[in-house]
Amino acid sequence: MSLFNTLNTGASGMSTAGTGLGVIGDNIANMNTTGYKRNQARFADAFPNSIGTQRGIQQLGSGALNSQIVTTFEQGMLQGTGSALDVAITGVGFFQVSDGQEDFFTRDGSFALDKSGYVVNAQGLNLQGYNAQDGVVGAMVGDLQLELGPYPPQATESIVLDAVLNPIDNFQVDEIVYQLLQPTLDGTIVAPTLEEATAAADFSTSVTIYDSLGRPHDVAINFEQVDATGVPAETDWLWSAVVDAGSVDTGGGVFGEDGRALEIASGSLTFDSDGVLTSYLTAAPATPVTWPGAAPYDCNMEVGIDAAGLDTPGSLIAVGSGDSGWEDPSLRTNWVGAANNGSVSSIQQDGFTIGDLSSLAVDAEGKILGQYTNGEDLVLGQLSIATFSAEGGLERLGSNLYKQTLSSGDAAVGMAGTGNRGSTNGYNIERSNVDLEEEFVSMIQMQRSYQANTGVISTVDETLQELVNLV
Repeated sequence: MSLFNTLNTGASGMSTAGTGLGVIGDNIANMNTTGYKRNQARFADAFPNSIGTQRGIQQLGSGALNSQIVTTFEQGMLQGTGSALDVAITGVGFFQVSDGQEDFFTRDGSFALDKSGYVVNAQGLNLQGYNAQDGVVGAMVGDLQLELGPYPPQATESIVLDAVLNPIDNFQVDEIVYQLLQPTLDGTIVAPTLEEATAAADFSTSVTIYDSLGRPHDVAINFEQVDATGVPAETDWLWSAVVDAGSVDTGGGVFGEDGRALEIASGSLTFDSDGVLTSYLTAAPATPVTWPGAAPYDCNMEVGIDAAGLDTPGSLIAVGSGDSGWEDPSLRTNWVGAANNGSVSSIQQDGFTIGDLSSLAVDAEGKILGQYTNGEDLVLGQLSIATFSAEGGLERLGSNLYKQTLSSGDAAVGMAGTGNRGSTNGYNIERSNVDLEEEFVSMIQMQRSYQANTGVISTVDETLQELVNLV
């Protein structure tokens, strides 16, 4: 091989080493770029020349070539942020964004909302996902737009009660007949006050319910033992739900007297000798109950069984120490109610007032949850995750974006956590996977290669100059 060929060989070594240094420099420059994936320069030997030797024709290489620049898609560390729409993928996959004409893919999950409620990235590209209607996620992928309006109110439809009633051996039925608590408005019958109705009950508890406009109303639920037979006693009870009559429209815009008890529901209970509820009946009020502007009251109290004897949520039993329980005050420590003749372990209702959107959250499945001031949560959408059969074939575009190519194959789009797709983490971004120490080691190796090939060229130049001088 001539000295001129040696110059070309050294120059090829300088070129490949220069490319390697450029790739390393690119990695180091992007070590703080969100979702950046480090690249590695790969090299191959150049086409060899055939030369004659004593042992026949032999191959002598003519230097090195740039083979390829490979992107390493290994996982980067997660970094917590203060934004719910900062999302990181743990595992395989890319976020899909679009300019309306073309789709792009990225590991940079730094998103925000625009003025129309669309989820966009820093370049204003729309995040792709599944939009939701009333909390139900659709099946089509498109620009992800969140409904940012208030959460509508819901009227209470069910009160679920878990309680224990303590039967009394020598009980006395109070003068108030609970089925007739409904007050007349002509003054001929004076209903008891709320305090009187509660005090007269053998046991009482309360709950706040909501009408169809989302307004709260306090309800007292009173229990009265009315019969006992057998040893141990099988007991019958009446129950009554009452509200302040002054808040209720009883027809034609006429309201009751403030502070008086107005019955909105009532019924009877029967417990067997083991205290198990065997019969539950309920009755509608004599006059329909309506809060101004709202739909009529229509609520069920669930205590373990319904009127048909079928199981329902809730639990109501009647057991206890009878009259002897009142003799020892220490036995009443956890009892509540008018006469402390029972205890409540849980009372729940399903209504709520109107709620404003207070915050967002993204779960592991990519669902975007709206959290509202009324305590309710609602799925507002679900972002999509794209995978590729050969992600190394993606074309790098800059701005943390990739584009699919024939080499990468088409994007397979689905929900996070399905197939081989990774999960999502809200309030996080994925850091670059560049290892600075590793890059410095590679830089030293490339630098030595570059300097060595520079030395080869310098030596050849000196040799050629000496030959010229001899001539």
